[in-house]
Amino acid sequence: MNAASRLRRRLAVAFALAFLAGALGPPAAVVAAQPERPLRTIALYLNGEALDTDTPPQVVRGHLLLPLRPIFEALGIPLTRDGATLTARLPAGSVSMTLNSMTANVNGKVVTLDVPAVEIGGTAYVSLRLLNAALGATATYDQRASRVELVSGLLGRATGFQARGAGGGSTFNGIVSAVDTLSAPPAITLVQGGQSHTINVNSDAKIYLEDATVHSQVVAQLAEIHVGDHLTAILSKDGRVIEMHDVYASDNGTIAAVSPGAIVLQNGKVVQPGKATQITLNGTAAVLGDLVVGDYVTVRRNPESGEIRQILDSRAGGATATAQPVSNDLKVTGFTVSATRPLHAGESLDVTLLGTPGAKGTFDIGDYFTGLPLREDPPGTYKGKFTVPDRFNVNQVPIYARLSGPSGQSPRAESSNLLSAATSPPQIPEVAPSNGATVNNPRPSMYATFVTKTQVPINQSTITISVNGHDVTSAATRSAQFITYMPGVDYPDGEIKVIVRVSDAAGNSASRSWSFFIKTK
Repeated sequence: MNAASRLRRRLAVAFALAFLAGALGPPAAVVAAQPERPLRTIALYLNGEALDTDTPPQVVRGHLLLPLRPIFEALGIPLTRDGATLTARLPAGSVSMTLNSMTANVNGKVVTLDVPAVEIGGTAYVSLRLLNAALGATATYDQRASRVELVSGLLGRATGFQARGAGGGSTFNGIVSAVDTLSAPPAITLVQGGQSHTINVNSDAKIYLEDATVHSQVVAQLAEIHVGDHLTAILSKDGRVIEMHDVYASDNGTIAAVSPGAIVLQNGKVVQPGKATQITLNGTAAVLGDLVVGDYVTVRRNPESGEIRQILDSRAGGATATAQPVSNDLKVTGFTVSATRPLHAGESLDVTLLGTPGAKGTFDIGDYFTGLPLREDPPGTYKGKFTVPDRFNVNQVPIYARLSGPSGQSPRAESSNLLSAATSPPQIPEVAPSNGATVNNPRPSMYATFVTKTQVPINQSTITISVNGHDVTSAATRSAQFITYMPGVDYPDGEIKVIVRVSDAAGNSASRSWSFFIKTK
């Protein structure tokens, strides 16, 4: 075989080996630790605007992960790192996480993640679940187009008064100083840092009302935006409003005591209005002295400063500012609501009002949903239904109803049943012994803790714990915050598998399973 032939043979062998290496790929352990390579770089868009970054989204073990620092920097949110711990100051709170941990701390609450934060090429990557908890973000991933769309009203809230996108659109962030529903088109004015801007609101704009206290979000009307709320308005290139996210913090409850300068709610919270606090009673301007024990109030605060901007008082038997005057010709003789326990998303409550036939009937879910229709059938009986939407979390909210006609409206009736609803499941942030741990005690103490993002409590009767497939709940200690189990016999050396399950009073369930090892020898 001459030199040329030997060279050709070596090249052929080398080519074959290279082909096999490419077809088979690297060892499985290496593949599992590396991001999966898409056909092309995954593009990232924030509220419709492309984010130019050299650390694009990655897919790791089937999970879409997004680069944390570029996203936060684009929003003006500073991110700091101390070893494996990353922290950031959010517009209305904070977030802290540790690389390779399955939990994060968002606004003082523990959030369980579907995949831990990881480091790829020196950049921290997180799952959408974390961004959703911290920023209220949602995303769509188009694999065919290699494109991630990240959308949220909170995105951009930490930026300046106005942020412009590469595509010509803009985002305004500020405090609502005026709402004009009578102009054509209606308008809203924002202020921040000495700047102000009035935005004309087109009729097809999407408006969301968000209560930062109970993580509740509902579709709203312009009239439900109040002075003092924090608002993010997302505008298209031609100036039309795409979305508006109105955010406030709240205290809700029944008045237990009234003093010349403050009110006390039944939950013990003291509410002391300032000089700029607006007070309304059934929609009509009022003063603190007009409020009485037994009234239901919603206290709206600025989510950033905590300043009390409005106290909305609701009282049965009166009219509302937006309705007709009280008519003696219209009477409500009965009003019942079917809900007797907290509800979860998708569940419904039925409303039945008995009264003067031939009128128009409506009902209100506190100050969240007003003017909901009641259908008369048969005459004098008015019926309606309310289905709990997603992200609607409330606790002990009154339900009102009224009749109206040409002569005015009936006094407002109040149901004896209050509405509580929770659409977010509880979380199980801490367990012990920790997953994968090794202990030298044959009778190790096992426990798990619970938290809820809503004010609807844990249903203690639903808490269970099983060890190695055996239900040991009867020997455990349960509370609304934790469950703990102390074995009465020694376990042999080896793996111990634990499963804890819990539900809240609305029926939202959560479970967590983990295992640890006993080694006494």
